[in-house]
Amino acid sequence: MKLLRLLYHLGIHGLGAGMQIASWFHPKAKLWVEGRRQGLSYLESRRKAGDSWWWFHCASLGEFEQGRNLIEKIKAEHPQLKILLTFYSPSGYEIRKNYPQADAVMYLPLDTSRQVKAFLEMLQPAGVVFVKYELWLNMLQALRERGCPHWLISARVGADSAFLKSPLAALYREAFEGFQQIFVQDLESQRLLSAFAPQAEVQLSADTRFDRVAANRKQFQALPEIVAFVEQKTCLVGGSTWPKGERLIFEAWNRLALAERDDVCLILAPHEIHQDRIQQWIDRFPELSIRYSDIHRLSPAHRILWIDNIGMLSRLYAYADLSYVGGGWGTGLHNILEPAAFGSPVIIGPKHQRFPEAADLIQAGGCFAVKDGESLTRRVKSLLENPDLRQKIRENNLAFVQERTGATAKIYDWLRNEGLFSA
Repeated sequence: MKLLRLLYHLGIHGLGAGMQIASWFHPKAKLWVEGRRQGLSYLESRRKAGDSWWWFHCASLGEFEQGRNLIEKIKAEHPQLKILLTFYSPSGYEIRKNYPQADAVMYLPLDTSRQVKAFLEMLQPAGVVFVKYELWLNMLQALRERGCPHWLISARVGADSAFLKSPLAALYREAFEGFQQIFVQDLESQRLLSAFAPQAEVQLSADTRFDRVAANRKQFQALPEIVAFVEQKTCLVGGSTWPKGERLIFEAWNRLALAERDDVCLILAPHEIHQDRIQQWIDRFPELSIRYSDIHRLSPAHRILWIDNIGMLSRLYAYADLSYVGGGWGTGLHNILEPAAFGSPVIIGPKHQRFPEAADLIQAGGCFAVKDGESLTRRVKSLLENPDLRQKIRENNLAFVQERTGATAKIYDWLRNEGLFSA
């Protein structure tokens, strides 16, 4: 174990050095490095004597959305508790650094023994919640040694998980067994984790994302500019798109001659905002296209809307008669539950095997995987031309999401019954 810990320490210091070098060239790496420099001084400025802090850690924005309902439930029921929210990545921190339900938001310190010790001595957390994954071994060891209760929620482990096959597997086993409770998304995760770490307390709670997307729909507030853009048109929303998906969407647009129809519109929200790339597409359809930042210039001729900001996407799906969700052509797939929560039929790329919600929604008839531009065109055509089918899918998808809610309440009730909010 000592050798494994030494290897881990060396790896963490190597990560820090590598990010320092990368920060000279890469904007995200620069944010990662600079955001951590003032972490402790920032935290000290937010603390007051007598405060009781609960700390939530999320890798990035997706994990934050999985933990958000629990944060807001705890804050609503126990306003005396202070909430610290940490992120690993800039894509999460930069978007949620002003999240009003948290009393402090900062980057997770680099997982060195020295930085972990300084952080925990300053924070003195009453409870710690890690969302989904990110087992930082020095941090978890320090929490165990301090006797600080910590939990893992919405966890999911597959047979090919790096945790199970890592050369550091013995350390990860110890980390899993140190959690007071692990709440997992599915039975397969419960089975695998229970076998890998027999001393761990593993409980099935389902996926908290269903609670989050259901709350998004329940709390929905209309976007007047989008209402004006869509009017009575049939609307296709492309969410979290990457260049390949955008290319295939416009391939379908051309094949179906949608530019010649005034009853169809397209909203595209890229996963990363690159103004040059957006401009290249606008230049291909100059009369039809407009950016959201120019929405004050909206005219009846505009039927392609580019979202050039971050944070609107979950609300845009309310206007989608059909949706395309990006990321299904490489290693990842973006959130298909957001459009499903509004009843929209969902189209995705072929690489979705690591996402059980995709398999379940496909089986339920609300999601369609395509393999190329031709199959995407056929699917868009069939959904555009069949409003009765879209209505049937809408009803199925609304039920699909609603039937799977409740994970947040289960986790909260367990924490409350353990007497963990009395401080």
